Amino acid sequence: MMINFKRFAVHTLLLVALIALIYVPSFALISFTGKATVSENFSDTARIGSVPVSGLTRKEAKPKVQEAVTSWSKKTPLTVGTGEETLPIPTELVTFQIDESIKAASLKKGGALQVTIDEAATEEYLATQPITYTEEQIQIFKTWLVKTSEKLEESNFDPAETVAAMDPTGEVVSSVAFMTRSAAEEQMIDAMAQVDIKAGQLMNVKTYGMDPVAASFIGSKLYELFAKTPFEIVERMPHPQLPDDVTLGYDVKIDEKTDFAVRNTQAVNYQVIATKNGSDVTLELRGTPFKETVTALLEAEKTIPYRTITRYSPTLSAGTSSDTQSGMEGKSIELYRVTKSNEGEVKRLLALDFYTATPAIVTKSSQEEAPPVVIPPAEESMDDTTDDSTDDSTNENPTDDTDNATDGSTDGSTDGSTDGSTDGTTTPEEPVTPDQPTSPDAPTTGDPASPVDGEPTDGAVG
Repeated sequence: MMINFKRFAVHTLLLVALIALIYVPSFALISFTGKATVSENFSDTARIGSVPVSGLTRKEAKPKVQEAVTSWSKKTPLTVGTGEETLPIPTELVTFQIDESIKAASLKKGGALQVTIDEAATEEYLATQPITYTEEQIQIFKTWLVKTSEKLEESNFDPAETVAAMDPTGEVVSSVAFMTRSAAEEQMIDAMAQVDIKAGQLMNVKTYGMDPVAASFIGSKLYELFAKTPFEIVERMPHPQLPDDVTLGYDVKIDEKTDFAVRNTQAVNYQVIATKNGSDVTLELRGTPFKETVTALLEAEKTIPYRTITRYSPTLSAGTSSDTQSGMEGKSIELYRVTKSNEGEVKRLLALDFYTATPAIVTKSSQEEAPPVVIPPAEESMDDTTDDSTDDSTNENPTDDTDNATDGSTDGSTDGSTDGSTDGTTTPEEPVTPDQPTSPDAPTTGDPASPVDGEPTDGAVG
């Protein structure tokens, strides 16, 4: 029997074609069915981070996750601080890896929302905060930021809670010693036996006493205590004149309108411990040592001389004056805070105190002084004047000489020479004797030519 190869070839081709028509669609269907058995939908309980993606495909899950991230970012969900004093944390510090999170998620269970943080931007942000973070606290903050963002939660980071409460026997970072002067000051010290200052928290002096004098004195000591720390001096006012027992440069005025307040700029808690032994007091600030070495420096102390003011008053007696006000020199001084770290030394002016000089006031009388009374010298006695005048007239008046010669010229010459000499050794001049002496018609006494007592004697009338 002969095989018809032509017919055999035709039948074979038909058979192959039939098989192809049957199995190719079957394989395609099997292949499609096989792919369908590997589900592209998440399970009913699946979540990516905190976003439910149950029953969604990967493509459908992406916009839902993106929407949840955007909504969370707009809420300003993250803050940092203590109590009510909190600050927002920018969500730009974190970046969400949405595509990678969906791909890595189990199609059955879902997966975590992958988050990365900008290390440099985070550290720069923390550096601008009012408190200083330690290296350990920076790492704790970063870990908290990632975990909180992964769950799209709203939360606050309290730096005070990252470190256990400080033990009262912690290291002393600053101290000052002084003596109390009144019962009010001792009461304030008793109230400040142990004061906790949390991270970012304020401490006000008025909280512990309202007596202005006592509060001002204790406030000046606290100012000296905190000047040697990184704590921020929030409020402080000096007096117009430096009070007694207050160190120049650390003056603090506290009254109904002013107070002294400081802020803890560190990320850990500190304590003010007041130890009293009688009137002796020691204030200490205890806690974690600062990263930098901080000291206080007083410089540029100056003395300002006072001037004298003269005033006039009609109530004072003429020519008198009184010291109305004593003068007082003024003063000025600069207080610097010096911070030393590995990066070098920074010197920052903390305060400039200036006290004006108090002028001296002298009050003088405005009444005119009476002119001085001039007392003339006392005149010589009348008897001496008369004797001198008589003696002089005896020597110069020839009439008198004639009379004397008539009565006894020898006696008269002797008396005249003796009275006119000063020391008894000078020879008296010889009197001039008239050629023709005339005898008086009347007695000598009462003669108009004779000198009158108290008048000067002139030459004789010829």
